[in-house]
Amino acid sequence: MRPPATEKMGYYPTHENIVEVIKTYITLAENKARLLDPCCGEGTAAFMLGNALNCETWGTELSYKRAELAEKVLDKSFNCPWESVWITQESVSLLFLNPPYDTDAIESKGRLEYQFLKSATPTLARGGLLVYIVPQNLFGNYDVAKRLVTHYQDFKVGLYTNSAYKQAILFATKRDFVHVPEDGEIDKMQSLEFAQLEDLVPVEKPLYTLLPAPKRGKSGQPITFSRKDWSAEEKAEATLKCGVLQTTAWKDLLNPDRANVTSSIQPVMPLKKGHIAMLIASGLIGSIRIQGEDGNPLIIKGRVVKVQDESTTQDSEGREVTKYKDRFVTTVTVVSKTGIQVIEDVEGLTQFMRDYGDKVAQYILDHYHPLYNMNPTESETAILNTLGKLAKPLPGQAEPGLLPTQKHASIAMARSIKASGVGNIQGEMGIGKTKVAAGTMSLLNSFPAIILCPPHLVEKWIREIEETIPGAKGFELRKIGQNSGDSTDVNDVRKFLDQAEAGLLGDKPVAVVATTSAKMSSGWRPSVVMRKAKTSNSKHRRMSCCCPVCGSPVVDGEGYIITDPEELSSKRAFCQSMVPGWELDEEGHLKKDSEGNTIWGERICGTALFTFDQTRRFSIAEYIAKQCKGRFKILVADEFHQMKGKSSDRGIAFHQLATACNATLTLTGTFFGGKSTSIFWLLHRLNHDVRRDFAFNDETRWAKLYGVLEVTRVSKKNEDDDDGIYSGNRRYRNTAKEQPGISPAIINRLLGNTVFLSLKDLGIEMPEYKEEVAVMDMEEVHKEQYHELESALKDLAKDNGRYLSNWLQWSLARPNSAFRDEKVVLDEYDAEGVKTNRSIEFFDLPAVISEDGTLSKEQWLANFCLAERKLNRKVLVYVRQTGTRDIQDHVQAMLEKAGLRVTVLHGNIDPRKREAWIAKRTPATDVLVCNPKLVETGLDLISYSTVIFAEIEYSLYTLWQAVRRVWRLGQTKPVKAIFSVYEGTMEARALQLMGKKMKAAQLLYGDEVGGAIVPEESGDFLVELARDVLAGAKLTDLQTMFADDVKVSHNALGSMTLPSEVMTVALETWEQWISQRGGHIEPRKHTRSKPVPEGQSSLF
Repeated sequence: MRPPATEKMGYYPTHENIVEVIKTYITLAENKARLLDPCCGEGTAAFMLGNALNCETWGTELSYKRAELAEKVLDKSFNCPWESVWITQESVSLLFLNPPYDTDAIESKGRLEYQFLKSATPTLARGGLLVYIVPQNLFGNYDVAKRLVTHYQDFKVGLYTNSAYKQAILFATKRDFVHVPEDGEIDKMQSLEFAQLEDLVPVEKPLYTLLPAPKRGKSGQPITFSRKDWSAEEKAEATLKCGVLQTTAWKDLLNPDRANVTSSIQPVMPLKKGHIAMLIASGLIGSIRIQGEDGNPLIIKGRVVKVQDESTTQDSEGREVTKYKDRFVTTVTVVSKTGIQVIEDVEGLTQFMRDYGDKVAQYILDHYHPLYNMNPTESETAILNTLGKLAKPLPGQAEPGLLPTQKHASIAMARSIKASGVGNIQGEMGIGKTKVAAGTMSLLNSFPAIILCPPHLVEKWIREIEETIPGAKGFELRKIGQNSGDSTDVNDVRKFLDQAEAGLLGDKPVAVVATTSAKMSSGWRPSVVMRKAKTSNSKHRRMSCCCPVCGSPVVDGEGYIITDPEELSSKRAFCQSMVPGWELDEEGHLKKDSEGNTIWGERICGTALFTFDQTRRFSIAEYIAKQCKGRFKILVADEFHQMKGKSSDRGIAFHQLATACNATLTLTGTFFGGKSTSIFWLLHRLNHDVRRDFAFNDETRWAKLYGVLEVTRVSKKNEDDDDGIYSGNRRYRNTAKEQPGISPAIINRLLGNTVFLSLKDLGIEMPEYKEEVAVMDMEEVHKEQYHELESALKDLAKDNGRYLSNWLQWSLARPNSAFRDEKVVLDEYDAEGVKTNRSIEFFDLPAVISEDGTLSKEQWLANFCLAERKLNRKVLVYVRQTGTRDIQDHVQAMLEKAGLRVTVLHGNIDPRKREAWIAKRTPATDVLVCNPKLVETGLDLISYSTVIFAEIEYSLYTLWQAVRRVWRLGQTKPVKAIFSVYEGTMEARALQLMGKKMKAAQLLYGDEVGGAIVPEESGDFLVELARDVLAGAKLTDLQTMFADDVKVSHNALGSMTLPSEVMTVALETWEQWISQRGGHIEPRKHTRSKPVPEGQSSLF
């Protein structure tokens, strides 16, 4: 090697223009591939190929300076000789080899190009791709030619363009088996030394397909890429760079506030006061300097830290129970000329925002410019002005069309999608999210579009899209598969795309798919043969589940033979018995010995122990992700909160569609669920920054940073087995559970692409909305029976926690079902606590009224509904017992007896037809009775103006959504929501607890409570209720629980504190924006509180 080359260690990097040419010969890997560059230099070539071809990148480099640069761009690299690394054989998909051009002067005396080819070839998987860049004359080397012919095939060779060293680039795929060269094959390869090769130029169609990264190496070995010859100094240096000090867990522990750190904040729209307060309190925006009332400067700095409260108790078995619960402590410090003020309570921060909110908002607008600052362009305004002209005008609208707020939100979402590919609309029910989505699609001209929504909203989406967007045509995607009785398959996706391309759906085609259709594929059932076999836990032969192919008994995870096929119905299983045959590795490939021969021995049977049912069906979401990627320009996901599950079918279907579309727009009124992890997977599927900072399984780490964890440590006290006999170690059992509560810093994960809207933002005067609580006394016989039942079940639950649910459910249900005879039947448990097949008749409950009588709440309900009818107001009555303990028919009969026209909406009505079903019957209906879960999303029930909860719904989200079916845009009458309960009962306690939780939530969420609540697990609420009752907790009386001096917005249950206004400056308010265009908004009238009738107390 010449001196200049020796100085560079034989380093001749691959030029970037050559890498660009090489990329055109290789098809992009659908699944992550793996690239190895044994002489990676600065890592530029490997980095470019890895990015372009979806590859994990590995490399080694001898030069320290070049290795430092390579470490920054490659996924994994080592500064060491190639011979000093250990790498699993057959573990990489692409071997990129541009070795030093020299002779090995120390050991073999042969060419280094050959030594690298020989040692690196075993690392390449069979079928993997080799890119070999060497001087052309090297092909004349017999060893090189023989190695290439023996191990590779499908050759393509071209000259390295404009190379001073006459280099050649060879492409080849690795053979499945070692090949013995035939006559002339080696000579043909050697002839390339003098061949007149053409320059390598880009090709339009790739010649080689890249394999996905192997999950296991040769013979099933785990994938390893590590260094073998670390010195002590190198180990210490590598530990500082890549050891535990660099892990996210260590950084989170060392700096708990690092979740608050942000490089820049750019909200989509001007912030509301509530968001500004959260940003200040979390410390996300650093120190703020404004002028006080006296003209002197004020410096404001917020901070949120997590502390841990500890409490120790002793349970009934004498065990010591210690609980460690996280708690966020938020402080806002205000430094002025007169001193320092530390704000630590909600009231103080609220007052501070009243006094200085405008100035703080001005500061934030000056330093953190929103992506959209209420400044629409002429083209944006022109497009939005054409939308919604076919709809009926809302009350107060001169002509139909989008409201100014809806237009602003549409523009903000369009700009967010252009910037990041994602937009989120978090809005109260009734603000017109469908209109905003239509405006966004029109601004982006993102057609064809696909909308994912609950099944009962499909027809509504099609109707509103065609009504809002001129020239739009909706098309429902129902199925891919075979309909019953048909001989041919149906493919609605292909049909839609074909019709769209043919112009049959106009120039704005929109596909609408229900979440059920998107996720659903062919069902399956266990498929085994039943034979007699000797089970592990029995001396006798019993009928057991056996493999239909090899006949071996099927065993569970613990090795026990399965005797009931139903045990296989929860998860698709495969036979794991060993059978004679050619041995396979974990990839399913045939194992080979050192000479390339297959190995006869044993292998896993692998027979599927299930079969698909008769329905031929393929998941629409999966089909679009695999076959139609990029064909849909935007995905609009309605009721997005329903896709929050980590591995739910709906969540997976959403993810598949989102990855297949160019952009994603989500709509929900319910982002937050009280716990930080309720939005983790939603954001992980949407937000690149979240995916960068957190792995998909990092929910616990997310909760540590943004949520509240409660760790319970249980130990035994004063007993011999409390300590290890030999070690003396004290033994504990720790459990961790996330509790409701979030850090204000979490808001930074949303502001960049989320618009928050409420009804008041629309500038439309809504009718008055008020809530009341009607508390009734039970008749004496009714009261005695209830308290006797409740007391007996409560004592039983105290003695045996297995009966807790029986106590709760009967105590909540019986007050409203006492019109009939019932029996309390309990499961029986043996002395060891194992459930038996017998039941116990625990309590006999005769009806407390005669056949023609009514309960006191029922009589009140009938009288109230009659009074409402006289005022020409229709009533919506919600009941909870609609399943096996259905009381709807009784309620209907009782109300009809009073002379009312009653309709009952049962659960067997097709969700898609509920809206039309209700609309058809509403003119002849005074009272509609149903379970609130049947109408919690998507339905407009504005023909009804009074809502009565005859039974309390225990999901805050469902309760609030059910009320909002009535109080929404288009409602012309004042709306009343009445919560009726019996005095001194469990349902009264439940309502007290609900109010308490709602009020606590509002302190964090401002006016966004409606969007802050997602469905709670009913068990969680009932367990909390049981804990409070058993502990004798004193819950605030219903009449006084909201009597503190807090101003209430017009949507009281949904917003218990001051509404959070949009903070804008200059001429940027909604009113000014509308007035500039000739509109006018009447000022909101403040209603006076009305006297509460006797026997009926106000919730507020």
